[in-house]
Amino acid sequence: MNVVVKSTKRIIYNYVICIFISISLIVGLNHYGLKAIDGIRAFTSGESVYMKAQQEASRQLTNYVFTSNPEYYANFLAQLQVPINDSLARISLDSNQHHTIAKKHLLLGKNIPEDIENIIWVYKNFKSLSQFKKAIVIWKAADQLVIDLENQGKKIDERIKRHIVLSSTEKEQLARNIDRTCRLLTQKGNEFDATLTENSRLVNKTILTINTLMAFIIFICIVGISVKYIHKLSVLQKDTMAQNKVLLQTNEEMDLFTHSVSHDLRSPITSLMGIIALAEVEEDPKQRSEYFSLMRRILTRQDDFILKIIQFSKNKRTDLHIQEIHLPSFFEHLVQDLEHSGDIKIDLKLNVEDATICIDAFRLDIICRNLISNAIKYADPEKEEAFISISVKVAQGILSLIFEDNGIGIHHKHQSKIFNMFYVTTHHNKGSGIGLYLVKEMINKLDGEINVHSSNGEGSTFSIKIPTLA
Repeated sequence: MNVVVKSTKRIIYNYVICIFISISLIVGLNHYGLKAIDGIRAFTSGESVYMKAQQEASRQLTNYVFTSNPEYYANFLAQLQVPINDSLARISLDSNQHHTIAKKHLLLGKNIPEDIENIIWVYKNFKSLSQFKKAIVIWKAADQLVIDLENQGKKIDERIKRHIVLSSTEKEQLARNIDRTCRLLTQKGNEFDATLTENSRLVNKTILTINTLMAFIIFICIVGISVKYIHKLSVLQKDTMAQNKVLLQTNEEMDLFTHSVSHDLRSPITSLMGIIALAEVEEDPKQRSEYFSLMRRILTRQDDFILKIIQFSKNKRTDLHIQEIHLPSFFEHLVQDLEHSGDIKIDLKLNVEDATICIDAFRLDIICRNLISNAIKYADPEKEEAFISISVKVAQGILSLIFEDNGIGIHHKHQSKIFNMFYVTTHHNKGSGIGLYLVKEMINKLDGEINVHSSNGEGSTFSIKIPTLA
């Protein structure tokens, strides 16, 4: 569950970062995009002033040609300062002079003061783009025409000041030259306008495309976060249900455990007290010896029961402790401890593969001891040769154990319940009902599995498979 939560948090964190970056890009792009569009608008507005000024300058110069009135020439020079200062502003920006110089010329070029900063920003940041370069080339060509118009004015002024009388034909020719230059400037102005309009469309298209892309990314991230949250809630719900199921099962087991343990602990004490009372008044030594033997059996059984309770508790609260064991040595010691623990003679047969494995030796020992003890405890005294066969093999990282006996067997109606806590098959059962439950719990802890095959009166076979680390 912790892995799922951490993984989900990491994915959601990445999605949030992605959304934050996308929103930042949208805000930044729109800010600078709008600034670029506003700058292009300012250029268009300035170009309009530029065109009006050159047209007015052309008109004033034409009037000067036909009237020789110096006021017209003065007006011509004044109007011509607008395109000339725009040209000087462009030159200062191209030569990377301080922007205050360009600002001064743009003000003299009658550009709107509030637009000047945007004009400078757009020129500096977009002058390398192909579409904007095209507009600059047109601007330079128009500036050259302005210079031509200025030179025409100087020549006309020089002739008039020298009192050279211009014939009607010369005046008309000069007027046509001025008009041609004016038309060329108007043409360049229209081309400049068209190029700026195309730039504006390109900026708008770029902003729209990137906004759409960023909106799509944000949408995907939001959907992704929603899906992850739904998945997380689903996982948490499943985990909660599983935990509730485990808790419910644990509570049921605890209730059963408390009831059974209290009964199994108190019952032998009651029996012992009764036997002690009988022994105290018994005068026959032989009978008193039988009482003592009975008390010893009760205490031995009680000791075995308490040992299983301790093992059960230890299995619940301790983690796996993996260690290396040599299988033949392990099972030889096990058999030596248990082969004389029964009331009848039993032939213990060992078939153990010579191998060394890594496993939790404590739990493996408890599993094997309980199964062997059960086989000894429920050996069939009516059979001539009682035996317990233990087969141990290791293959592909799996430890296979088979415990086979020819004891009294287990009736098929009990076989599905024998691994339940405190389940006993009959009232005359010799066990506490916790041994096989403990075996099953230990095997589960080791990620193994156990199966039983038994026939009543013929014996039982327990097959176990447990994964190993080597």
